Amino acid sequence: MNPRLNIDLLRTFHAVARFKRFKEAAAHVHRSASTVTTQIHKLEELVGQRLFARNNQGVELTMYGKKLLIETTAFLMSHDRLMASLTPQRMQGKIRLGLPDSYAAAFMRDLLPLLIADNPLLELEVDARSSGELFTMFTRKQVDLALVVSAHALEQGERLCETQPVWVVAQPFQPPAHSPLPLAVQLAGCPFRESAIRVLKEHGVYYRLILESASSPAVEACVSSGLAVGIIEESRMTDGLTRSIPGMTMPALPAHYLYLLSDSSNYLALHLHEQIRAGFRI
Repeated sequence: MNPRLNIDLLRTFHAVARFKRFKEAAAHVHRSASTVTTQIHKLEELVGQRLFARNNQGVELTMYGKKLLIETTAFLMSHDRLMASLTPQRMQGKIRLGLPDSYAAAFMRDLLPLLIADNPLLELEVDARSSGELFTMFTRKQVDLALVVSAHALEQGERLCETQPVWVVAQPFQPPAHSPLPLAVQLAGCPFRESAIRVLKEHGVYYRLILESASSPAVEACVSSGLAVGIIEESRMTDGLTRSIPGMTMPALPAHYLYLLSDSSNYLALHLHEQIRAGFRI
C-alpha cells in the first residue's frame, strides 16, 4: 500500500519549519510539544528521511526537509483555500500585513482602498519595514501576511515575480574625482542594500554611505537631489533618474524575487493572500 501524506502532519511540519522550535510550533498548531515531536517522527518514518537537524538555537531543515517544504507549500495552501471556500466565513477580525517600506506608498494608494472596500469588517493593520525585518516578524507570528524581497529562493511562501534592482542617479549627479562613490541606502535588512555593498566590494569600487535611513522616500529624495547614487527597481524608475553614471560603469546587480508569505492556518490571511496576489504590482 502506497504511503499517504496526512494534512495534520504536514501542517505541523510547516509550523516547525517556520518557527524552528518545537515549543513555538506546538503553540501555533494548538498541540503539546510531545505531540508535535511524535508527529514529526511519524512523518519522517512515512517519507523515510530525516527532516530536521537540531542545533543550539532549535532545529534546521535538512536537505530532504527543504525539499518537502518546497514541494508541499502550494499543496497545503490549496487545501486550506478549498476548505475555507467550502466553509463560508465572515471576513471579520484583525489581520496584520507587512510590506517593504519602498512599496508602502503605492500599496496604500492603489490597493489598500480596494481591500478595505471589499472587506469592510476586517481590521487591517499594515506595517512597513525592511524585508529582513518582515521575514523575522512573520516567523515570530507578529504579522499574518508579509510581502518580502529576497536575493535568494525562499523555502516558504509564494513567489510572485522577479524584480531587477539597478543603480540610479539624478540628472545633475557628477561622481566626485578621487573620492569614494557616495551612496544613499536603506538600513540593514534591505536586500538591495546588502547586494549592492557586496557587489561593490567584489569589484573593488570604493564607496561611502552618506545616508542610511529606514525611510525609502528619504533615500530616494537624497538620490533625486543629485547627492548620491541609489538603488531602485527597474520597474519603478521615474522621470529625472537615469542609470547612466558619467564616467563610470557600475557592476551589475543580481535579480531579486518578491514573495508573499501567509499564515495558512488563518482563513483571513488566506482570503487576503488571494486578493493581494491578484491586485499587487510593483
